[in-house]
Amino acid sequence: MQRERITSYDAFRGLLLVGMVIFHIVVNFSNIAFDQNFFYWVPLGFMLFLGVIIGKFLDGKTKKIIILALKLLGIFLILNIPNFILKNYTPAQLMIGNNQIFSFEILLPMSVLSFLSLGLNKFVKTRKTALILSIILLAILTYLYTINIYSYNLSFIIYGIIGYFLGKNLDIDDISKKISNKIFPIIIFMSLAPFFIINYTGILEILIISQVLAMYFIIAKIFSKNNFLIILGTHSLSLYVLHIVIIKIISLFYKTASIPALIILIPISLFACFIIAKFTQKKELPNISR
Repeated sequence: MQRERITSYDAFRGLLLVGMVIFHIVVNFSNIAFDQNFFYWVPLGFMLFLGVIIGKFLDGKTKKIIILALKLLGIFLILNIPNFILKNYTPAQLMIGNNQIFSFEILLPMSVLSFLSLGLNKFVKTRKTALILSIILLAILTYLYTINIYSYNLSFIIYGIIGYFLGKNLDIDDISKKISNKIFPIIIFMSLAPFFIINYTGILEILIISQVLAMYFIIAKIFSKNNFLIILGTHSLSLYVLHIVIIKIISLFYKTASIPALIILIPISLFACFIIAKFTQKKELPNISR
């Protein structure tokens, strides 16, 4: 028996897609200088909520998880064929993760997380164990930062595992409905505070996890019924891949756009994503596998 859709999850993933589209358009079609850390919440949010959705909807569904993991891995490998052929890289760089070499780099830790969830389901059975393991993983991540060791894949797998534990052990949609008007200003502050921190390194990166959750609670409380965000979020994985492919192709012929052109290009791109999603929409759970 399938569970009902949780529209706040879809709406938040729709917001993440909006952030991703804006980021890639600005990076690929303008010379605007900005700190890319300001968009770090977007890929972290995608990873965290993949974990949430696996924990909430796919926990114990081995076949579906394996299909999801293989799909993500296959997309990553296929879309990186040019990089495998044209760029010099080492197996270690592939394992660590390097966005200077590989494209669609988030898909690899997403695939690994999906496979890992099969073991997490069997060996982490209580909230207490999940909490302790989450603290240990964040401590390891922080320690590695202090000795100048960074792995993109490891960091994002850890974010995904934390999301998995959240989805499995907590109903964050229900929590969002219980947030009072007195607490809501604190949630807004948590969502904005990291933007005033220039370098998200070490222990400060934990703030971005809090920021992502705070943003989710804002979306859940205000925009959980927003049809535009819900439809984008329902197809966020396929739209994520599709929009980057299109942007990469266009950028081969069109390098720089003025700010007025960007202002026009961003809503056109989002509207195109919405139309594509609208015409391919299916009533089906879990939605992450699309």
